[in-house]
Amino acid sequence: MNNYLLSVENLKKLGLIHSNTDTKILAVAIRRSQDMHIQASIGTNLFKSLLQRVEDNDWTPETLLLMNDYITPCLVAFVDYRCALLLNEKLTNKSVGRVQDENIQPNTDGETSALRDQLRKDAYFYKERLIGFLRDDNGVEYPEYVTTLEGQCNESVRRDRNGYTPINFVI
Repeated sequence: MNNYLLSVENLKKLGLIHSNTDTKILAVAIRRSQDMHIQASIGTNLFKSLLQRVEDNDWTPETLLLMNDYITPCLVAFVDYRCALLLNEKLTNKSVGRVQDENIQPNTDGETSALRDQLRKDAYFYKERLIGFLRDDNGVEYPEYVTTLEGQCNESVRRDRNGYTPINFVI
């Protein structure tokens, strides 16, 4: 299963990222953000269940609520945060460097840092709200959230118990 919880097209509609941004870079940012932050927030079982629902296009009102009101805003915020740095950098076979367009004045490092700080706050707000929503539900509508057993299988990701991550955590 190689699904995304968010399409690049919806990311461009819902996030801060400009519509002409490279789809390949955004797809990588979505994949990494959903794997690193959403899976850790909701647990491996619920994460896999939602990926299967994407593949089957099988949505209940409860899973649509979870996706539309909690997971999507969180995922969009994390992709915006990640891309605020990624979209300015280019990895090539000869070097790593900054990309500059003749039609845009790039931010200074300080301006980029200030923007990323704000985007980080946004992302972790939505992550904390997502986790709180699922904890309040206590497995009533989303039993996969509470049935995730730590160490259940080797690929399981330890579930975050709150949305807070120390400021020195690097994405």
